[in-house]
Amino acid sequence: MRIHIEWISPGVPTSRRSYGYRTSRRACRAWLLALLPVFTAAGIAAQEYAPNERELRSMYCIEVIRAEIDLQHHLISVSDDAANGATTPELRQQWINTSSELLQGLAKLESTLYRLQVYLLPRIQALDSSALASAIRQGDSDSEACSVSCSDSALLDRVTACKNPTWLPSAAAGPETPAL
Repeated sequence: MRIHIEWISPGVPTSRRSYGYRTSRRACRAWLLALLPVFTAAGIAAQEYAPNERELRSMYCIEVIRAEIDLQHHLISVSDDAANGATTPELRQQWINTSSELLQGLAKLESTLYRLQVYLLPRIQALDSSALASAIRQGDSDSEACSVSCSDSALLDRVTACKNPTWLPSAAAGPETPAL
């Protein structure tokens, strides 16, 4: 089975991507889950290691940030439509300013997603796929819960922490190689 993976790169214009919230979330989740079972060229299962806390948190946050990106795309689309339908120049300018702020937020989210993906990419083949799948499901569940109402402070803190992944090694230190 061949899977096409599109990594989000900082600086790539995203304002014209599709805004299918449910479809894109399912597609992202499907390719992440499809990546997890890793097999050697001979077809024998590779040695898998239990992911550490950083790796589990990163996988969780990839799902959370993807949901945030989907929401930003939707909000940008709505804001653009409102700007196009504005009845006064002042109202139009307000909607354009809102779109600009949303695009800046989107760029930050995509940069964060990129950092998380770069961190996990060299490790993913050696990690236990069931633990990573659990982190993906938890990230999806928490994102869904927060999209309805995020009144639980622990949940809100966990989801919000994904926007600033301080647990990742700094970019200046260079890539950290996984311990096998």
